[in-house]
Amino acid sequence: MKRYDEESIYSLICHCQMYIYASGGSPEIGFNEVARNFFNFGLLHLISTMFITKDSRSEPKGGVFHRILDPLGYGLLLDPIDNILDSPLGKTTLRQYIRSKRNKLCVHGSLKFSTQPHEVRDVILNSEALSQFEERMHNLDVAVIVLKGELEKLE
Repeated sequence: MKRYDEESIYSLICHCQMYIYASGGSPEIGFNEVARNFFNFGLLHLISTMFITKDSRSEPKGGVFHRILDPLGYGLLLDPIDNILDSPLGKTTLRQYIRSKRNKLCVHGSLKFSTQPHEVRDVILNSEALSQFEERMHNLDVAVIVLKGELEKLE
């Protein structure tokens, strides 16, 4: 593996470490709304950057992980994460839900709940969809931990 590739893999491992840290939260989020919002917004942005956002519409899959791993022939390592992100969440998918939350509440738009698509807003209002969200996020946590281990083997 070339030095550039090794540095890229190291950067992906660091992103996994950030994700694992952020997904664990902090005791402060139980009583501090600012801390809770910080961790939620940070995690939405990190997941989007890692696995969802595209530099162009022509990219088949989004996220910096695909942009680095696919050309190296390791894109299959992301299949479990893609499957989780593409799994149903109410009338949407986890990928669409995270993309919309990040875009409408953290980055673009008016930052208002009401600007999100109905399918995304409905997740918050539906106990079954909320249970699906919790399950999918737990599965994503586990998948990122496994991915980190696989990337460390490539170093």
